[in-house]
Amino acid sequence: MANKTNDDVSLLPPTRRRFIATVLAAISGAVASVLGIPLAGFFALPALRQLERRWLEVGPVFDFPEGEIKKVLAKPLTTQVWPYETPPVAIFVLHRGGGNFALYYIQCTHVGCPVRWNPQASRFFSPCHGGVFDNNGRVLAGPPPRPLDRYEYKIENGILYAGRIYEVNEKLEFTRWYHV
Repeated sequence: MANKTNDDVSLLPPTRRRFIATVLAAISGAVASVLGIPLAGFFALPALRQLERRWLEVGPVFDFPEGEIKKVLAKPLTTQVWPYETPPVAIFVLHRGGGNFALYYIQCTHVGCPVRWNPQASRFFSPCHGGVFDNNGRVLAGPPPRPLDRYEYKIENGILYAGRIYEVNEKLEFTRWYHV
C-alpha cells in the first residue's frame, strides 16, 4: 500500500467535519474583514491626515502694553465635542512695539516645567533645575538646551491670535516647528 501524501488529502471525499470547518473558516474571515478594515482605518488614517492649523484667541492688541510681559489664558477658536471641554492655554506675551509681538510657550525647554515671569527681576524662572531666561527667552542659567519656544502669531481686526509653536536658536531665529 502506498503512503498517503498531503496531495492525496484534497482527493478525499468531503465529510461533514471538513464542510463545517470550511464554513466556519469562511465566516471567521468575513467577520475579521468586516471588523478589521474599519479598525485599521481608525488607527492608520490620523497618521495620514494633515494637521490643521488651530489658532488661539489671545486678546485685543491694546490689552498688551508695549515693553511688558503679560501672562494670558488664550481661548481655542475650535472646541472639542462633548464630553470634553477645551481648556484655555497659558501664554506669555511681550509687545515689542510697532505691531511686533513675542508669544512664549510656557514650558521650559529642559524638562517641560511651566516657567514663571518675575517682573522685578525681568526674568523667566523654571522651578525645575534652576533654569533662568531673560525677557527675550534666552537661556541665562541652568540646564535648558535652548531659548523658550514661541508661538507664531497674527493680528486680525485688532485681535492677537497664537498659532503653531516653534523652536528658536541662540540668535532667536526660527529652527523648526515644535510637535506637541
